[in-house]
Amino acid sequence: MICRDEAEVVDKLCSLGDKFNDLYREKKYPQAMYAYHTAFTVAVFMEADRDIINFLFGYANTEETDEKGLFDRDKVSRAHLECIKQDRSAPYVGVEDMLRILGSLQHAPQ
Repeated sequence: MICRDEAEVVDKLCSLGDKFNDLYREKKYPQAMYAYHTAFTVAVFMEADRDIINFLFGYANTEETDEKGLFDRDKVSRAHLECIKQDRSAPYVGVEDMLRILGSLQHAPQ
């Protein structure tokens, strides 16, 4: 479904940012990292504009111009460290979770 409207894709990427923050707050770090990597992969694949990338992931070329994105780098780093401590690596979710996610996508309204 690559032909979707860009605004709809951006809305879904933003919802993944909200989901990441909710999961991070609940200390569900592997699931949070899954949401982060999903958003990152989709943004790169869709060749999102620099403004969208900065909005989602922030922008920092110096400490003076450090702007936080929906996916706060500090939270992403902490979630990644927690995944390492838990010996959970990419894709961060197990087979059962992946099957549940894929099943929900197949039944999602289009």
